[in-house]
Amino acid sequence: MDLSGAPIRVRPAYFSDLDALVRLGLGIQRLHADGRPDLFVEPSSEALQDFFRARFSDGSHMLIAESNSNSPIGYLLAEHATRDANPFKTASSVLYIHHIAVESSAQSGGVGRELMKGAVTLASELGVSTLRLDSWHFNTQAHGFFETEGFTPVNIVFEKLLM
Repeated sequence: MDLSGAPIRVRPAYFSDLDALVRLGLGIQRLHADGRPDLFVEPSSEALQDFFRARFSDGSHMLIAESNSNSPIGYLLAEHATRDANPFKTASSVLYIHHIAVESSAQSGGVGRELMKGAVTLASELGVSTLRLDSWHFNTQAHGFFETEGFTPVNIVFEKLLM
């Protein structure tokens, strides 16, 4: 898909976008299932449909990226997460990005960047000053993108498999 010069529009996701969210979600779920088959289940349209239906009613924030054909080519799923202060940490209010997915044929065409700009706008509207996300170790292509977008690693999770 050649997006050179084509405007990319980011907007809130609507229930009518459910099929597109599932289609795009299948791609990111495939990446995860291939990268860590011991943790991630095989992609299922039905399961993703149920998952995204629930996101429309639980306060999640979903953004859709469209090309000039008004066809969804990417999405971002985020949650406004707050935490009270405790003896160890200060209070926090962040926009946590759970998913960002771009159709493979549209990758490196500015879609992810536009979705991130949409997340910044949403965070501003929510009065949030921090975006946060995590990425699996095997997803090195995404790591470069996140760093280009100004994200820096802040926490490393270690794992030891016992079986």
